[in-house]
Amino acid sequence: MNFSKSIHFSFILLLIFSTIMAIAGVRGFLRLAPSIEYINKHNTRSLYYAEQMLSSISVNRNLQNFEKALKNAEKNVTESGEAAAIKSIKQEYKQAFCGNTNAEEKVIDNIIELSKINRVAMKQAGMDVKQLSAVGIWVIVFLTFIIWVLGFAIMKSINKAVILPLAELKSVIEAYRKGNHMRRCPKLAPSGEFQQIYDGINLLLDNSSK
Repeated sequence: MNFSKSIHFSFILLLIFSTIMAIAGVRGFLRLAPSIEYINKHNTRSLYYAEQMLSSISVNRNLQNFEKALKNAEKNVTESGEAAAIKSIKQEYKQAFCGNTNAEEKVIDNIIELSKINRVAMKQAGMDVKQLSAVGIWVIVFLTFIIWVLGFAIMKSINKAVILPLAELKSVIEAYRKGNHMRRCPKLAPSGEFQQIYDGINLLLDNSSK
C-alpha cells in the first residue's frame, strides 16, 4: 500500500539521520583522543627534558644527565622553533659546563625558550580540543533538531494518512450501529487505498439500507 510505503520511507529517513548523528558524535570524540595523546606524548616529554637540562646545568652540574636529556629532546622535536633552540644549546653547553658564564646564560635562555615553545603548543592544542568539542556539540544539536523536525513530520504524515482515515471509518461504523444509516465515508480519501476502503464501506452501507 502506498501510504504504508510512505510511512516506512519516513522511518527509514529518521533512522538514517539518527545514524548520521551517532557517526558524527563518535567521529568528533575520536578526533579528540589523538589531540590529547599528542599533548601527553610529545610536548609533555619535551618539557620534562627541558627541566632535566635546566636542573643539570644550574643545580647538579651533571654533564652526563644534561647530554642525555638534550639527546632525548632532540629526538622529540615536534614544534616550530624547537630545533633552533636545541641547536643553540648544543653549540654552547660544553663551554657552559667549563665555567663560561656567558655560554651558561645562553644555554639557560634557550632551555627556557624550549619550554615556552612547548607550553604554547600545549595551550594551542587545548584550545583546538575545546573548539573541536564545541563544533561536535553544535553538530549533534543540529542533527537532533533535524530528527525532531523529521519526527514531527512523520507524526503528521501518519496522522493524515492513517489515524484520521481510521477515525473516520470508526465514526461511520459507530453511527451505523447507533441507528444513523445515512452517515457515509467522505467521497475523497487521503490516499487511493483508503478511497477504495471508503467506497467499499459506502457500498455496503447503501446495500444494507435498501
